[in-house]
Amino acid sequence: MVFVHPKLRPILEAARGLPTLADLDVQTARAQIVARTAARPAGPAIDEVLDIEAVGSQRPIPIRLYRPRNAQGLAVAFHGGGWLMGSCDSFDATCRHLARESGLAVANVEYRLAPEHPFPAPYQDAVDASRWLARNASSLGVPPDRIVILGESAGGNLAAATCLTLRDEGVAGIRLQLLIYPAVDARQRAESLKTFEVGYLQTTKDVAYAYRTYGVGTHVDAEDWRVSPLLARTHAGLPRTLIISAECDGTRDDSAAYAQKLLEAGVPTIHVQYQGMLHTFFGMRGIVDEAAEAQRQAAAAMRVAVLER
Repeated sequence: MVFVHPKLRPILEAARGLPTLADLDVQTARAQIVARTAARPAGPAIDEVLDIEAVGSQRPIPIRLYRPRNAQGLAVAFHGGGWLMGSCDSFDATCRHLARESGLAVANVEYRLAPEHPFPAPYQDAVDASRWLARNASSLGVPPDRIVILGESAGGNLAAATCLTLRDEGVAGIRLQLLIYPAVDARQRAESLKTFEVGYLQTTKDVAYAYRTYGVGTHVDAEDWRVSPLLARTHAGLPRTLIISAECDGTRDDSAAYAQKLLEAGVPTIHVQYQGMLHTFFGMRGIVDEAAEAQRQAAAAMRVAVLER
């Protein structure tokens, strides 16, 4: 067995033999993430927290905006949850910490979820929200040309696909893409999916189930770069990138492969893999010190990216 951080081993032991995502109906999976969120510490107070709506091409998109005093930029944030669960609430504590520690305003986007809204709905919401926020940054009290796009897991997929789309559209001012163990290859061929097939919270069957629920194979082909950002025609011209990954994670190799693609395309890229960590560790502040360290590292990268000329 690969080394797992000692503080995470009791979580694995408690989960042994229990149903995982692929074994649950969607409502039960959503209820479980709500319960996990309620059991974890709340994030810090922020000077202003506002509920706003972006004007989307298909619907108004709810956004929770965390705005520190004298915010130096704006981060557009997409939660994880396999495109089928998670919410602004599940990402609330993380967004609060990132806002407090970076000095940026953070826009926590409530994109639509599958299976009720499969691809392209979550992707379209992510792109629409990012476009609208970039256009309206000044009216939100933040500089218009200091934007970060970030996401965790399925949200990392949305962040990466959004950055590719905004690059192709010529949207200016995106200073950093921050991807936390992003899902970037819907073909699911990574060796790490075999290494960490079972026994590490997220199973390989869970990954396949999430992609299938999102609509891969029915609404979109796995080769489409909008669900497989790794397969984009070119990655040149993307913003500088920080990728944070977990060692004990079936999607681990996606992060390494994407970092290599970006570097080959001339994109300044840093990939940091946290040893002994599991998928979703980034939100486990208060459980493992590495979660707080990873969030501080992300916040520092956000701050540097928007302040550098």
